[in-house]
Amino acid sequence: MRKLNYFFIFFLALLMVNCNNNKGILPQKKMTQVLLELHLAEALAQHLPKDSLQSDIKNTDSLACFSKEIFTNNQVTEKEFLQSLEWYKSKPELLDSMYQNILSEIAILHSKKVE
Repeated sequence: MRKLNYFFIFFLALLMVNCNNNKGILPQKKMTQVLLELHLAEALAQHLPKDSLQSDIKNTDSLACFSKEIFTNNQVTEKEFLQSLEWYKSKPELLDSMYQNILSEIAILHSKKVE
């Protein structure tokens, strides 16, 4: 009986540690949506006319505005997004799964455009 109590206490402690480690991390579904929207915004910004003073190939002003709007619409701060991105980078299997979903969504959007 005593061993069972120790096991139960150990299990609860482990559960509490795991719950605290994910604090502030965006759920996978929301993170996938934000990443998809950011990638689409970056693609769009590359095709917008750029300011003659800019040396890069994308319109960084437009991209900054798009990013801000994406974060606002998804009720996410840039800090939360970056913190979550770092966390997901340390979990490559989850990040890979999210990008598989993103690629699927892009393929669906592309097929709707072609039709």
